[in-house]
Amino acid sequence: MKTSILILSIVLLIFWSCEEKKDDESVDTYPPSVLITSPNNNSIINDTVVVACESIDNDEVVKVELWINSDSTGITDSTAPYTLTWITNNYENGEHTLFVRSYDKSGNTADSETIILSVYNFLVFNATFGLDYIDDAGYSILQTADSSYVILGSTGNNISLIKADYKGTEQWNHNYGGSENDDARHILQTSDGGYIISGTTESYGFGGSDIWLIKTDPTGLMEWDTYFGGSNTDQGGAIQQMTDGGYIIIGNSDFSGDGDQDIWLIRTNSQGDSLWTKTFGGAGLDLGADVQILEDGGFILLGSTESFGNGSSDIWLIRTDSQGETTWAKTFGDNSSDYGKSILKTPDDGYIIRGVTDSFGYGNTALVLIKIDSTGDKIWDNAFGGSNGEGGNALRETNDGGHILICHSYVHENSAYDIRLIKIDGNGSVDWDKTFGGITNNYGFSVLQTFDGGFALTGSIDILGNGDENHSDIWLIKTDPEGNTVSLSE
Repeated sequence: MKTSILILSIVLLIFWSCEEKKDDESVDTYPPSVLITSPNNNSIINDTVVVACESIDNDEVVKVELWINSDSTGITDSTAPYTLTWITNNYENGEHTLFVRSYDKSGNTADSETIILSVYNFLVFNATFGLDYIDDAGYSILQTADSSYVILGSTGNNISLIKADYKGTEQWNHNYGGSENDDARHILQTSDGGYIISGTTESYGFGGSDIWLIKTDPTGLMEWDTYFGGSNTDQGGAIQQMTDGGYIIIGNSDFSGDGDQDIWLIRTNSQGDSLWTKTFGGAGLDLGADVQILEDGGFILLGSTESFGNGSSDIWLIRTDSQGETTWAKTFGDNSSDYGKSILKTPDDGYIIRGVTDSFGYGNTALVLIKIDSTGDKIWDNAFGGSNGEGGNALRETNDGGHILICHSYVHENSAYDIRLIKIDGNGSVDWDKTFGGITNNYGFSVLQTFDGGFALTGSIDILGNGDENHSDIWLIKTDPEGNTVSLSE
């Protein structure tokens, strides 16, 4: 009996030992292996990239997952051969780190080696917008947070506002105006995501032409509008939004009715109601073009004057306090015709002025850049062209501390104008110079540097889209950082 019990105990002990060993062997503690096979380390990539990888486990791989810059993208694949599709357009150009994490059935994970990939995305395209047998043109362009474009322009005698996605496909458009001529060249996105437009109307207001402010929601639907002026000629120029939600507008007004306008500065609340106005000028024709808000709450005004300066028309720069009272003023030019068109603040607390000039160029009308310090003293100037009768239409700062300038230049061989895009360094020297156009007139009015480092410009073209040699369409061009884009036929 004792022998039987002993034998049974030994058998049970062996059985339990075998069962414990079997359970231990069923627990997988080994992570899978994972290897990225494509793309190679230090590759330059763009648009949509397929990351291919191999992963092996002694039991079963459940999924592989893509990680960019140490963050999970949520992009996974659960079936071999493993591929992970990465759309790079939402990532900034430059270097990004990438690895693939593999998960097995038992919950073990393993990461591949980290590779470095350089994203280089520069979408380039041409797009046109407009109606048959009507002149359309784009005058100002913005890029929104979703990389879309908003273009302020004209269609016939009315103001148009168009939004296109990042590929140039139209999303919506609106027209504003009446039976007479209505025009606007200035727009900015407001703090609530909508838009404020400054222009001129002959259809509404108080007679003659009046300054017209239009406030829209983010989809371009008008929320309110208002007018400033009298029975004579009043014209709206640049506009800026104040920190309190109100606006500062520069324009012109023929207060006396003798045809000689003065610069008109208007301060409003957030609904466009006037808080105060100031005028600047003398006996001659004085025009306001641009206004910038200063850190102390004052303003820099830019325009032109026939009342002061060196004769004919000079570029006129006025510094005011927060209530529009003049603190100093400067003129630039000689006895030829010179007009200030826009002004930008520079990182050294100075400014750069864009103007149209007969004084600084090489005969006929040229475009000029004037760099000044914080007190208005000139540091340098540089004129472009002259013999072709060209004038600059917009100037924007670039990421490298330089500027991008758009204009149109007369081409004698075609007896027509082409768009001209000029990249300028911080000292006013030309980095590169590009032209866009064909055998008919093409005009460039506005440009900006896009989020990917390229440029978007707008103007008009006669022979693309719905245009013909007698009617123009709005032209939207997207370039790479060197100003290159697709040909007109692409």
